[in-house]
Parts: sequence; C-alpha cells; structure tokens
Amino acid sequence: MQPPMEQTPPDRNGHHAYPAHWEADVVLRDGGTARIRPITPDDAQRLVSFYEQVSDESKYYRFFAPYPRLSDKDVHRFTHHDYVDRVGLAATVGGEFIATVRYDRINAQGRPSSGPDADLAEVAFLVQDAHQGRGVASALLEHIGAVARERGIRRFVAEVLPANSKMIKVFTDAGYTQERSFEDGVVHLEFGLEPTDRSVAVPARRERRASPAPCSASSPPAPSRSSGPGARRAGWGARPCAICSPPDTRAVRTP
Repeated sequence: MQPPMEQTPPDRNGHHAYPAHWEADVVLRDGGTARIRPITPDDAQRLVSFYEQVSDESKYYRFFAPYPRLSDKDVHRFTHHDYVDRVGLAATVGGEFIATVRYDRINAQGRPSSGPDADLAEVAFLVQDAHQGRGVASALLEHIGAVARERGIRRFVAEVLPANSKMIKVFTDAGYTQERSFEDGVVHLEFGLEPTDRSVAVPARRERRASPAPCSASSPPAPSRSSGPGARRAGWGARPCAICSPPDTRAVRTP
C-alpha cells in the first residue's frame, strides 16, 4: 500500500513548505558521500556555477540541442518548485551541486498537470562530468522516485538520446518494470515506481561495492547507510562514522 500524499497547505504563491524530510546522505560507488536535498530559490548561484562546469556534450544530452548557458528564466524555473507537481533535487558535496534531478507532473499528452488523478511525471537528470560513473544519478533516481510516490505519482517517463548510453543504463539498472520505444531519434522510457525486488536491492548493492575510506579528524562526518527520503535528520553533522560504528537503522523508508 502506498503512503498517502502529504497535504501540506500551500502559501499564497501556491508553494508548499520545504520538505526537510527529503534530505539524506548517501554512500556512492567509490566510497565517497553526497548529500541529497530539495533545490530552493536560494540555490540560484549554485545552479549557475554547477552548470558552468558541465561539458557541452552533457548539456546537449540534457536539452537535445546546444545549450551553453542557463537564462535567467531557466534559473528561476529550476530553483522554484511547489514540491508537489514540480520537484528538483540536488546532490551536493561540500555544499556545492554535483548533480540535479527534477520531475514535472504531466498528463497523457505531455503537458503540465496537477491533481490526484495525474499520476505521471517526466524526469530528467544532469550530472557534472567529473562525477559521472560514481552512482550519483542512480542515487538521485531512487530518491526522486520515493518523493514522487509520496506525492501520488506512480509512473515516470524520460526521453534520452540513443548516444547517451550512461543515462539509459541508469534507468535500466534501477530495477523498475520498464517499457521502451524509439521515435523521432529519441529513446522513450516509461516505468512504474512500484518497488520491485530488483529496485529495492540496488542501494544495498551500491554500498557493498563502495570502497570504505579510513576515518580521519579532517574527514567530514560519514552518513548513515539509509539512502532515501525519510531518513532521520537528528544528529547530522555530529554522527559517528558509519564505517567505524554500526549504521543508523532508524530510517523510516528505504526506497
């Protein structure tokens, strides 16, 4: 049974309160860590700096056209969300963006939609080239999927250029039941967000492959092994190293 959609009253601009319970720390494939959190209007300069460090090829894969810089309108759109029909998450290291993911709720015709009967959303990623291959996109997909389920979304669609084999692999390896088609030079993917045995096993496999780094006084606090929205925030910043002490097992959700 799916959890009910959270009914946080919106403000006068139609925006819901910042969903702090979506914040989480994750262990990546190489043993490094990243914080995943919702994007806010205060992240405008972080987003611009992040985008400047993405290669032209990765930008092309994201927008299907040369897109050297974000316009002011883009920055506003990608940093202002209602946290229900439009959600953006960032993976951060040292407070700076290394990857982003967003979903936009749509109808069957691919247009913006809203309401409990609109259970479809389009999802899109962008990962800095220096951090590709670390499992960042996979971790973001797990999180945005859990967020979407909380908001009443049951299916994701994504359009990917055939040459973007890394992103196609991210979707394939996620373990969701998937339908794939090819039209007008674009791979169209659609998959349900109902957890499967494969999708539930993905985070555990990633952490087993991670290479633990030794603790040191200069190392940032290591996160718990929970990897999904709903992990408890209490104690972050002062939590003992998860490599040297038992992991926090108090997470209320594991996507």
